[in-house]
Amino acid sequence: MSYQFYKILHVFGVILTFAALGGTAIAAMVRSDDQGARKLTGGTHGAALLIVLISGFGALGKAGLGFDLWVWMKLTIWLVIGAALAFVRRAPHLARFYWFALPALGAAAAYLAVFKPGAG
Repeated sequence: MSYQFYKILHVFGVILTFAALGGTAIAAMVRSDDQGARKLTGGTHGAALLIVLISGFGALGKAGLGFDLWVWMKLTIWLVIGAALAFVRRAPHLARFYWFALPALGAAAAYLAVFKPGAG
């Protein structure tokens, strides 16, 4: 598979991840306990995180890049965003904060991907 394929797949995974987090945040704000919605957002979030991880490593390999500082920073952001679903569900009173904080983390990850600080 090509580098471009991995990049498109990576962006698709990111979009799905934030769709699931947004749905979870909205459900938390309105205090919904709809189990169908909970399963949908949880499953989407998990699958999307897997897509992001696999496609990210695929793109990294195709580009011939190593594990520089920016990659470790993106992995840290990936872990935080991975745990975020539980944060939003367990602290629904902070859902509005997460609504803005999580996309800010996404923007930070995009910055790291574009500028690659610490690349050797």
